[in-house]
Amino acid sequence: MDYPKSVPGSGLIDGKFVDEDAIAGTPGSLIPASWGNSVTQEILGAITAAGLKPDEAQTDQLAQAIRQLSKPDPLQQFPVQVYRRNVLINGGFDIWQRGTTNQGPNIGGYVADRFRCDWNGNAGVAISQQSFAPGQSEVADEPRFFLRWQQTLAGTAATVHKVSQTVESVRTLAGKTATVTFWARSDAARPLRVSVIQNFGSAGSESVEKTVDVFQLGTSWKKYSATFRLSGIAGKMIGANNFLRLAFDLPLNVLQTVDLAQIQLEEGPVSTPFEYRPVAEELMLCQRYFEKSFATWLPVRANNGPATCISTFTQAAPANSGQMAMTVGMLVQKRVLPTVVMYCPGNTGSQVWNQIEGACTGSIVQGLTERAISFATVTPVGSLPGQTLQIEWTADAEI
Repeated sequence: MDYPKSVPGSGLIDGKFVDEDAIAGTPGSLIPASWGNSVTQEILGAITAAGLKPDEAQTDQLAQAIRQLSKPDPLQQFPVQVYRRNVLINGGFDIWQRGTTNQGPNIGGYVADRFRCDWNGNAGVAISQQSFAPGQSEVADEPRFFLRWQQTLAGTAATVHKVSQTVESVRTLAGKTATVTFWARSDAARPLRVSVIQNFGSAGSESVEKTVDVFQLGTSWKKYSATFRLSGIAGKMIGANNFLRLAFDLPLNVLQTVDLAQIQLEEGPVSTPFEYRPVAEELMLCQRYFEKSFATWLPVRANNGPATCISTFTQAAPANSGQMAMTVGMLVQKRVLPTVVMYCPGNTGSQVWNQIEGACTGSIVQGLTERAISFATVTPVGSLPGQTLQIEWTADAEI
């Protein structure tokens, strides 16, 4: 805002308003309607951004708005918007531990870490990590990656075409004002429904779903934002594996390409710039839910090659005699006891392990906690007492 310096005849003196001087015979300044409306709109903008309802009878709402927008967290001496704003993980789509594409056009699930992509109706969909060109100016703050949903087979009678992230704990943002912000574009004008679901877990209260907004996407990158209030949880029964889910529902049964970038869900009525965390920190946050022993650049599959194997040990027990092999600690403690799947680095015929010499029988996993996997009691068969076993594995603790 500024004084209406560009408005002819407003009567400003030294750039400011002056009163009429009847004695000197000089007129007072005029307040153009456009300027008066702009000032009022500026104040109303601050009031509504703070989640307040404008009231003609109240004269302290701007002060209330300023206090609300800069309100410090009780445990910190700086505004809550300054730190750990984004309750989502991997909102910039930097981490793709399972690989940068889905396994096939009919296979959904988790692709980018923490984000599920689900569809039905025999649709064919390719999910992929895409790179922004260095120096591009369409999306702010020089992001590296975005997620692409490319539907090459429309399918029929579909009920779900969804990208979503589940946030641990239904207590997250419960009863609070929140703001969701994201960048998106599509190959044609398309609606994108954004919703939140408060799920109270097994044996908990009935889930509560709320439509945040239905956004109309265009063919160019655009920033979208909406503020809403989540229901409180007073009186609710909370069971195991409860969560808050943010979901993006795409149109059904159509060929389409939709791109998403910089997704942020934060407390408060104000959309703030996307929160960047170091990639190493973002990876650790992802590994609470999913971890692999594979080298970072390798896809999760059998037959990546013996030279890439991380977990290797030699079975030294005599024939037909068992032996405790080794315990491998997980890089990050899992949310719950994970599901472990093992892969053979040198044999496409088996997911489990590779026998360099001889053959073996028995269970290869003896112990499992949220922190470690014990590979155990593998019994050589026949007369060969020594053999090298190579194992690659994943540990999944997704909600």
